[in-house]
Amino acid sequence: NGNVNKTSYYSTGTGKARDWYMEAAFDYQRSFGAHDITALVLYNQSKRYYPATYSDIPSGYVGLVGRIAYNYNTTYMAEFNVGYNGSENFAPGKRYGFFPSGSIGWVVSKEKFFEKLKPYVDYLKVRASLGLVGNDATQGKRFLYIPDSYGFGDGNYFGHNQYIGGAQENTKSNQDVTWEKARKQNYGIDMTIFRQKLNIAFDYFREDRWDILSSPDYMPALLGMSLPIMNVGETENHGFELALKWNDLIGDDFRYWANFNISYAKNKIKYMNEVKQNESWMAQTGRPIGSRSLYKFWGYFDETANERYRAEFGQDIPDHGAQLYPGDAIYCDLNGDGVIDGDDASRDLAYTDAPEWTAGLNIGFMWKGFDVTLQFTGAWNVDRMLSEFRQPLGDTTNKGLLKYQYDNTWRSSADSQSAKFPRISTTSAANNYRGSTLYLYDASYLRLKSMEVGYTFNFPWMKKIQMQNLRLYCSAYNLFTITDFMWGDPESRQSDRPNYPLIRTFNFGLKVGF
Repeated sequence: NGNVNKTSYYSTGTGKARDWYMEAAFDYQRSFGAHDITALVLYNQSKRYYPATYSDIPSGYVGLVGRIAYNYNTTYMAEFNVGYNGSENFAPGKRYGFFPSGSIGWVVSKEKFFEKLKPYVDYLKVRASLGLVGNDATQGKRFLYIPDSYGFGDGNYFGHNQYIGGAQENTKSNQDVTWEKARKQNYGIDMTIFRQKLNIAFDYFREDRWDILSSPDYMPALLGMSLPIMNVGETENHGFELALKWNDLIGDDFRYWANFNISYAKNKIKYMNEVKQNESWMAQTGRPIGSRSLYKFWGYFDETANERYRAEFGQDIPDHGAQLYPGDAIYCDLNGDGVIDGDDASRDLAYTDAPEWTAGLNIGFMWKGFDVTLQFTGAWNVDRMLSEFRQPLGDTTNKGLLKYQYDNTWRSSADSQSAKFPRISTTSAANNYRGSTLYLYDASYLRLKSMEVGYTFNFPWMKKIQMQNLRLYCSAYNLFTITDFMWGDPESRQSDRPNYPLIRTFNFGLKVGF
């Protein structure tokens, strides 16, 4: 109401921060004949004052880095690196980590025996690298080795309502915790063919990570404490990337190009200290990082549901822990014990939020001052869960429905094959809104991410006023996206709830350079 007078107010605040960094380096380079050698030794040390945890104690790191590289006649190449790093998070004796790496390369096309292939292959190089890296940070915690921590909490009553508080053990200590490690491998080929019109780069990569810093979950709650950060866990990640670049000139003034890349990456948890599960499909071990535990949705309850379920599985609809009414969700009894419970939640039913496949395409041309560029991106083997649809009335059960929910909710038996959501109910919420494949959506997409059309003028009068460039252009972003995921941007996971879609934008501009 504009007629109401309100008192203006303001607030003030103060803060402080200070960082300290120092490094010293020694460089060496020498060339003699066909030999070329470079070397580096670098020492660095840093402190960050007022960190979030133990703010009175500055966080500090030290490191020593060494590198030596050699190449002979730009044909044979080798490089060796080493890092020696110290972290405050580990106890003396566990504080420093040694991390070596090396790479080699061979330009095969420079060999004499390759001369016969030069009409077909302009350039060929093979390369390989292997290295060890470390990680000392986890969950924002510091000093992972400090003695057992205690808190002042629950106590006991003595006599007549005489309460005396007591100390409780919060976390056990771990003096042996040390660096998390990862071995990275990469093997690649670089090639140019068709008189340098087509460039090909292929890389295969693999990363094996072990001694992962994490807190195991197998401690019984009745002990009243949690386990400390430990070096437990092992993962594997592997994949490949292929990049193709084509660039050609037709005549004197028509140049066109196309750059395409595609990559595949898949990871797996090889070991983690998880509680032994009742069924094999429940375990995270052996499955991708971020795998979801989901019930397999079968259909909606109606007057024919039990008959159809028995025909498919040879048993009646299992006990769902609640009375099922028409429109309620029915789930598959994976272990066949006649009961839907946690043992029927599987991690084999969905992809994760990280796509296994990604691809991109950039194409364009230039002709007599005109230029056009288009960029496409895409990804597949990726899923999203939307929790908003699992609680259609919100956390307080008094929220309004989204129109999409309202239009696609089960209303009668005629909707049993087409409805996307069970009936709206607060009494059946525990059953209908479990995490299941019912609320899982394929987030694969193909997008024309950007497009630009321009024209560069070349008037005679531009030279008289020393104008170097005059270009008129129009650019557009997010022109169209082909996807089944309509509740936000499939390219980036911002939330597990529907969010505002990515905006289509257009820009017009004139670029002038002197």
